[in-house]
Amino acid sequence: MKQQKKNLIAGLDIGTSKISTIVGRITDGRLNILGSSITVSEGVTKGVITNIDKASSRIKKAIKKAELDAGRKINTLWVSIAGAHIQGSDNQSFVSISGTDKIVTAKDVEEALKKASSIALPQDREVIHVLTQDWIIDGQDQIKEPVGMRGAHLQLKVHLVTASSGCCRNIEESVRNAGYDVEGLALQPLASGMSTLSPQEQDLGVVLLDIGGGTTDLAIFLREGLRFTRVIAVGGTHITNDIAVGLHISREKAEEIKIRYGTSSVEYLDKDEYIEVEGVAGRGRYQVKRSTLVEIIQLRIEELFELVDLQLRSSGYKGLITAGVVLTGGCSLLPGIKEKAEEKLGLPARIGYPRVSSSAKIFNPAYATGVGLLLWGMKTRQELALKKRLDVRIKEWLKDFF
Repeated sequence: MKQQKKNLIAGLDIGTSKISTIVGRITDGRLNILGSSITVSEGVTKGVITNIDKASSRIKKAIKKAELDAGRKINTLWVSIAGAHIQGSDNQSFVSISGTDKIVTAKDVEEALKKASSIALPQDREVIHVLTQDWIIDGQDQIKEPVGMRGAHLQLKVHLVTASSGCCRNIEESVRNAGYDVEGLALQPLASGMSTLSPQEQDLGVVLLDIGGGTTDLAIFLREGLRFTRVIAVGGTHITNDIAVGLHISREKAEEIKIRYGTSSVEYLDKDEYIEVEGVAGRGRYQVKRSTLVEIIQLRIEELFELVDLQLRSSGYKGLITAGVVLTGGCSLLPGIKEKAEEKLGLPARIGYPRVSSSAKIFNPAYATGVGLLLWGMKTRQELALKKRLDVRIKEWLKDFF
């Protein structure tokens, strides 16, 4: 793998409709954004790479633009992974606390994590995340840091995220063909949650909805742990396609008028006006009521939130969601979507913006996953560095002992 300066970190969010790249620098444990870019996506369908050559070409363009903006050359990136192939499930492990003094050590924690992540999977699937939910010692739960505590038995509950091995390899191949390496993969809503959710929201119970082009990623956080994940095959491109079909116009023109005139409900129209649209293949320009456009959008938005509500009810967590819903992703900027979410889900909602001090350009839900990838990468690097230090200390202790 190509080496990258330790203080540089980069994120690549590969979506159905856009590919975004963010380059940052870590200074004294703080993240500073140096540059960014957004490029139209190709070769990606419903969050999954379906044409490596096209995807690789767009990935290269997106990264080069971000490098130019940052004034830095990068070699490796943290990359988002999404799509209907993603699955989440809960698992747990039990270990006996090994020391004669019955004090939990890093070794006990590592053993619990190893057992919790050891599940039988088909050959075409792999674990991409083992996310801690709860540590329990002798029946005492809600333990934040088990190391140093006393007890006889250590129990760990985790949320496992698995993915198609083929989809993972296609991401890596596309990035490699663009001339770069993958430092690690991160689940899209997990990354978005890192950049948009407050610790208090994650503790009280919150739903994150990352509404992208091809899919909507749903994640439930409670007591600072990821509890439930689902991918819903409805996103912004479905709205665009509905407009194109309903108004007999091209997808490109449909996207333009969605952004310019769209809202999520006719209730949010100050007045019904006429808008001019351009027919397909030179069929001329004509006028339609703006309310006709909005009715098309409203039907698809309502369908999305009905599907979300079904998932929330099936999860068993809906009654525990105290902090409400956070909407992020490019489609969350559709006017009135927050109010529509509150109406359909019966929960308070807000729009999720990246929680980093940076330029106004980055303060946009479209960059939520990209910023979150940098934060996830920082966290992972810190954990690996801590583990290495612990391993060195153990080896030195063993050397002195023997």
